[in-house]
Amino acid sequence: MNRFDAIFSRKSIRRYKNERLEWELLADILEYANRLPMLVEGIAVEFKLVSNIEERQGFYSPFSIKAPYYLCLSSEEKEGYMLNAGYLMQQMNLYIASKGLGTCFFIFGPGHGLKASMKYSYVLTLAFGKTNAELYRDSSEAKRLPEEELVLYKEEVSPEIRQILAAARLAPSSFNSQPWRFVVYKNRIHLFARKSNPLIRRFDNTTMLNMGIMLANLLLAAEELWIDVSLTKSESLKSKKYSNNEYVCTVLINK
Repeated sequence: MNRFDAIFSRKSIRRYKNERLEWELLADILEYANRLPMLVEGIAVEFKLVSNIEERQGFYSPFSIKAPYYLCLSSEEKEGYMLNAGYLMQQMNLYIASKGLGTCFFIFGPGHGLKASMKYSYVLTLAFGKTNAELYRDSSEAKRLPEEELVLYKEEVSPEIRQILAAARLAPSSFNSQPWRFVVYKNRIHLFARKSNPLIRRFDNTTMLNMGIMLANLLLAAEELWIDVSLTKSESLKSKKYSNNEYVCTVLINK
């Protein structure tokens, strides 16, 4: 299985065996993380690989997931850092899942001691390890909003474009919020984030993190299908006010 296959078959795992992984595999995971290119250039990040086997490492929240290993990401707080963080961590999510391991995101951070050891501001954790649970599922079993609620087709597009949108739709998100919305033309896809109500925003400010996770799926699918794409921002869309959505960026489909 590769990362593209994992988009369509992985599921979040919340129960793990307290078993060690081979050091070579852990080293490979960390090396892969440190080679990833940024979605937004100029933002410094740090990946921290944490073993939870010998003793608990500070993930005490009732919403945390007990796992043998965690991959934590901290980041400089610059413009676009949440989008960048989601993009990086979803690539790690898919890479680790492709190794036959269970994975699951959670946003509730570790205790003060572990946070203090991080170079930058804590953003997100990926729990992972061996499990007795079923690792994979058919994509039709994923609890996702139907395409017609997420995608507005302005022009007829190729099957390949529809497939990269299917990959984007399957991205995980905090509280399964699925904030992404797509306005699609033959040569471009405008990405919008659905605004949550103010009460929810007080407790969940992860919309741009979720959008970055989705972008990882979309861009990886485009690469797999040999579709040349690039990211830009439309000045006219940036200047408009939307009651229910926020413009994020545009994916240009290059011929």
